[in-house]
Amino acid sequence: MTTAVQNVQNKIDISIYFNPDTAEDKVLEVKNFVSSFPQTEAVKYVSQTEALENFRKIHQNDTNIIKSLEELDSNPLPPSLIVKAKKIGDYEEIISLLNNSKYAKELSYDKNFESHQDSIKAIDSISKKINTVGIIVTLIFVIIAALIVFNTIGVAIYTHREEIVIMKLVGAHSAFVAAPFIIEAIFYALFACLFSILILFSILNLVQPHTASFFEDANINLINYFWQNFIQIFGFELIAIIILNSFASIIAIRKYLKA
Repeated sequence: MTTAVQNVQNKIDISIYFNPDTAEDKVLEVKNFVSSFPQTEAVKYVSQTEALENFRKIHQNDTNIIKSLEELDSNPLPPSLIVKAKKIGDYEEIISLLNNSKYAKELSYDKNFESHQDSIKAIDSISKKINTVGIIVTLIFVIIAALIVFNTIGVAIYTHREEIVIMKLVGAHSAFVAAPFIIEAIFYALFACLFSILILFSILNLVQPHTASFFEDANINLINYFWQNFIQIFGFELIAIIILNSFASIIAIRKYLKA
């Protein structure tokens, strides 16, 4: 979700347009003025010539527009500045500063941050809901996993009760008796982690095409993300499962060995 928000934010900017006859020195003066704002991240100057070239590229397949341009005696497109703010909330402040400046009468704006702001709010809302649901589901599965391990170890102890009694009679220490069951729990953790990896990547292969089409050109690849962060994600998962299984095993061992 963070990547999606970042991709939307990268598309946001303000285009500041001047009159076509505005001198380049004046445009650069405004550029330096806007660059001095603490809210400004970057300012790009687009000359009339560059604006015309960009316009031709966009409409290169529209013969009517191209012919109309050729019939004109001068370049009708104005110079402009493309402004990127550090945060989406800074765009309003930048416009306010420009409106209160001596350049206000010479400028007009094309702002797209308002529509993108709604997209960011929607993504952020979805992200928060997913995180909340994820935490609840995780807690439920942690409890279920702990109960399963607890009962599994209990059954294992009951199955080997005669061997355990003999070990205790010959003076075996409790840690020696419990060690095989804790090792068994660790093997369960390894198997569970491998199984979850197979399931997760199977789901990602199904979800990825839909995710890519939903976020269009945001270039979000869930499979690559999990591969690039494989050790952090699944290493943490494996450690967490081992701790959970070992803790549940120790409780089960103490309970059933005392019984």
